[in-house]
Amino acid sequence: MARNYSDLTLKQLFVTSGQYCAYPDCTLGIVEFTDTGPVILGQIAHIEGSSDTGPRPNPSLSESARDAYSNLLVLCAHHHTLVDKIDSAYPVEKLKAWKRAAEKATADRLSVGATQVSFAELEIVCNALADGDVDLPSTPMIAVTPQAKMNANSLSNAIRPTMNIGLAQAPQVQEYIRQQAKISKGFPERLRAGFVEEYERLLAKGVIGDDLFLSLVEFGTNSSSSPQMDGARYFVIQAAAAAVLCHLFEVCDIFKAPA
Repeated sequence: MARNYSDLTLKQLFVTSGQYCAYPDCTLGIVEFTDTGPVILGQIAHIEGSSDTGPRPNPSLSESARDAYSNLLVLCAHHHTLVDKIDSAYPVEKLKAWKRAAEKATADRLSVGATQVSFAELEIVCNALADGDVDLPSTPMIAVTPQAKMNANSLSNAIRPTMNIGLAQAPQVQEYIRQQAKISKGFPERLRAGFVEEYERLLAKGVIGDDLFLSLVEFGTNSSSSPQMDGARYFVIQAAAAAVLCHLFEVCDIFKAPA
């Protein structure tokens, strides 16, 4: 049966996987950073069968539910084959527990990464984005209530953990930008332009809501990653990218303001 994963489902899967196989104690990474960008090595496994013949079949499950985020997890090729070939040893509840554990571990790693974000990490992310010419109108730079802006942009509670981590670091981003503006007056505008260009490109493709937010976090992270980056360092850079995005979100430089 053909798979039908939405872009949002794919982003959620790889964001919440923590870059590692969900099989307990497996240390194989599912993303390899290269000079040409990240390469996905992980495979998408179904918790309940993708068809009525299994593995772990559930004939009452609709086709859309089978390919929904809640029924999927990311494994390395070895463990994907293992859990499907010997499905009786890997029942649905066991795989669901792995998924919950992977989600929690990812949230914990991102929280730890956020505590390690300093001006050095913000410099990496900001310099990766603050490039090129600037041709954008100025904005009021007035902070609005995050929840009101989330509602106005169809952002759900699914992205709230990442949003909260980013907003907690946003004051540090603001201070960093203020310091950089003393050295280069046009730096804030160039940084904003880097994110706004990608934001408008995604909007033109019809990307909205959580998918748009996660795509921009991914954009900021991947723009700043390097082939030498290990898993722990990835989460620090991801937290820094989320902080920069959330600062721009908070001051209405990106995403629309509430009416």
